Amino acid sequence: MVQSCRRSCTLTSLASRYLAPSAGWAHRYGLSDSLFLVAEDPITACSAAAELFFNLAFYNREFPEAVLLRGAITLGQVRPAPPLFPETASANLVGEAVVRAVMLEKAGTKGPRLLVSTEVANALEGERASWLLEPLGDAYELLWLLPPDPSATHPELVGAVAETAVGLFLRHGSEEHVADHYLGYLRLALRSLLRLRQDDAASAAIATANAGLARLTGLVAAQPLLLELEALSC
Repeated sequence: MVQSCRRSCTLTSLASRYLAPSAGWAHRYGLSDSLFLVAEDPITACSAAAELFFNLAFYNREFPEAVLLRGAITLGQVRPAPPLFPETASANLVGEAVVRAVMLEKAGTKGPRLLVSTEVANALEGERASWLLEPLGDAYELLWLLPPDPSATHPELVGAVAETAVGLFLRHGSEEHVADHYLGYLRLALRSLLRLRQDDAASAAIATANAGLARLTGLVAAQPLLLELEALSC
């Protein structure tokens, strides 16, 4: 009960800080198990979403079971609409951007990934947050283990979140119904460390040392990751 109360308080604190208008969101909607967040520009949206994902993952370190998010950011028109059933909701959201975001988020990517459309990726060109972009088929994803501003990197914190991904994979990587999600999380962590290495080798060395990657050695389920691990050790 104490741990449940701590988690509830933690999630409430995260929501009040990273889902608030002060975080860059102009409008917020909660529909079923989904959040729809509206920002005035894609740069603000990408930065705010990446920080939300990272801080939720960081707080997940304290609990044996993680609360994971997957999301998508697109450009387009949205329009608030009346709820279908006023007794159970106060507002709804419709529009091209809503449809495109839902389709992108459900495109088959596994794990706590943050996808962005090509238009959003193009809008980030020349911005500091562009270093988070990673091509993914016809779209991109944000390597949200890293901060939107490279100069704000705290390698110990990046390593701590990567270690959480390693631990979750070790605990759940053999469970058929969720294995792909935790493998996706682990691959995301490794690609983030590789990206950091390209930008700041010293910080990457610290983050990697804190990530607990040695715990994966010898695991058959981790064989697809050997190339990434080898690249990190070069």
